[in-house]
Amino acid sequence: MAYAVLFGLLIDKKQYKEENIWLSVAVLASILWGFIHVIDAVAGAYTTNIVLLTLSYLVPFIDWLKGVLWALFLYNHLRHIWNSQGNQNYSKNAGMIIATFIGVGFFIEGANFASQWGLFDRDIVGRLPLFNKLLVSFSILLLVENLYRNIASENRWGVRFFCLGLGSIYAFNFLLYSDSVLYALIDPDLFQARGVVNIIVVPLMAVAISRRANWSVGVSLSRRAAFHMVSLIAGIAYLMSISVLGYYIRSFGGDWGKILQVSFIFAAFVGFVVIIYSGRIRSTILVLLNKYFFMYKFDYREEWLRFIQTMTASEDHYNIQERAIKAVANIMDSPGGSLWYLEKPDSYSQIAMWNFRREMDEELHVDDPFVNYIEKNHWVVDLNDIAGGKIPKTDIKIPQWISQNPEFWLLVPLIHHSRMIGFIIIYQPRAGRELNWETIDILKTVSLQIASYLAEQETLKALSIASEFDAFNRKFAFVIHDIKNMASQLSLLQRNADKHGDNPDFQKDMKLTVKNTVEKMNDLLSRINIVNEPSKTREFAVIDVKPVVMASVETFKTAGHNVAFKGQEDIYCALSNHDDLETVLMHIIQNALDASEDQKLVEISLAQDKNYVMIKVADSGTGMDKDFIRNELFRPFRSLKEGGYGIGAYESRQLIQNMSGRMEVKSKPGAGTLVTIYLKKE
Repeated sequence: MAYAVLFGLLIDKKQYKEENIWLSVAVLASILWGFIHVIDAVAGAYTTNIVLLTLSYLVPFIDWLKGVLWALFLYNHLRHIWNSQGNQNYSKNAGMIIATFIGVGFFIEGANFASQWGLFDRDIVGRLPLFNKLLVSFSILLLVENLYRNIASENRWGVRFFCLGLGSIYAFNFLLYSDSVLYALIDPDLFQARGVVNIIVVPLMAVAISRRANWSVGVSLSRRAAFHMVSLIAGIAYLMSISVLGYYIRSFGGDWGKILQVSFIFAAFVGFVVIIYSGRIRSTILVLLNKYFFMYKFDYREEWLRFIQTMTASEDHYNIQERAIKAVANIMDSPGGSLWYLEKPDSYSQIAMWNFRREMDEELHVDDPFVNYIEKNHWVVDLNDIAGGKIPKTDIKIPQWISQNPEFWLLVPLIHHSRMIGFIIIYQPRAGRELNWETIDILKTVSLQIASYLAEQETLKALSIASEFDAFNRKFAFVIHDIKNMASQLSLLQRNADKHGDNPDFQKDMKLTVKNTVEKMNDLLSRINIVNEPSKTREFAVIDVKPVVMASVETFKTAGHNVAFKGQEDIYCALSNHDDLETVLMHIIQNALDASEDQKLVEISLAQDKNYVMIKVADSGTGMDKDFIRNELFRPFRSLKEGGYGIGAYESRQLIQNMSGRMEVKSKPGAGTLVTIYLKKE
């Protein structure tokens, strides 16, 4: 009667009925199911009437048929979803699988019906009909959950009660047939309670129908929902399997049956938890879902939100470079990676790692043909497809330290204003992934955004340095005022010296004034260093740098410091400026001496190749870690020396860069420091 009322609502909603023929058929089957159950309950067990007996024997079949028609109704709407997403082949294949299950199920139910008439032994059929109905109930639960998850949120209000009602009915049926499979018989109490269960939930379905629910329009597929659905399927199947196996272990285990059953279920549960938290298994499931269930590999809304959250996670202890690596690795499901950045004027060096196994000293020069190619073409390098160590269809070689590392998978260039400012290398993925046009597009989009983040950080760092210099200069204004006062006193003293130089009282006052002035100047010098920004307008020329280096070394030797010079050739010509180079050497050698204890040797050496003259200053002092070298050494007002201003290293690098050269620092705590100055031979 409840289903008859529901069918009446469908007839009243003609437009709804025309759009959902399968719904009407499923409701009609439910009416027939209820009618046959009534006949079976009233007269089936007490009559020899052939018609009534036949209807009584049809109870298992109509029970199965009702579920099949509800499943077809749900599949029909999911088919529209798949077709709207361009997955016609998947829709067709799913339909063939469902048709196969229906064909096998129909054969089982037909055999069961024939066995009730005594056409063959019922033991041949066994419990297959129970498994058949259990499978149908389980399938409907999955279809209901999948349909509800994939309907746009604005349309869910119309189908929420329907999915709740139909899902509740078949959740109860799943419980009924699970119990029947385990104990080889149907629980009569559960079986008879189905009538009440249907009466309770059919009104919910009627409410949904009265709302004219929109089933097929505005559908939004969710990979997360699909992942949870597949996980739910696998979890239920796994738990059902261990329950059945546990039952048989207990049945055939004799006196040890109960202990064996409990031990087996516990071990299986622990294994289930391990599987749930396995990153590789989760990745494999996601890859299979994206490959076979979706037209597009990525849920772009979800991926972009995750990317933004990763890059802006201020509470995360990772810096922005490490977050950039993590963002790319998460999209490609890679366990880790590293970032090379154009921190030096002419080469890319490793500046950050995320779950990367080791630090690498390898660098990539900006003039390398490989760099020029990927910069020009914005090429995402799939190192799995590289043959012979060359870019496909070209003679351009890929650096061996990149191409011959089997752990490396992708090299993603970071392009900012048509210039490659760095690149990210990530490890092989947890599960196999195909690199197609869609993957390349999302990587290019993400890399452009990362490049803008990193460039913006560099700009902010430059502004921060400028702000610190501004504050330094404001402090220096007060020093200028004090110096002006002292200069006025000395000027007055000088003008009066000619007139009163022979006066003993004047001489006494002059000594006192000079003494006070010297004390004030020493006090000022102890509180602040006078540093000018390195000039960018100074003229440079090709000079022999060896005399400049030797003169600097001699200055420190004369002062009693333990320094030594090494240079095998007579001439080392490079683009430089005598005064600026002398200033740089004074800073670097003095820093090396300050870092060395007990007058340990500081060695200065010269070398050259076809492009550069190299000035090397090596000490065996306290050393520095890579984080300090990368983030603090060349920032003004950062120093490891007590009372130091940290301007010398900053000024030195600026001067060298103005000479079109570069400065490289290698150091380890407790193992000394090597500073190398590269000057171009032009």
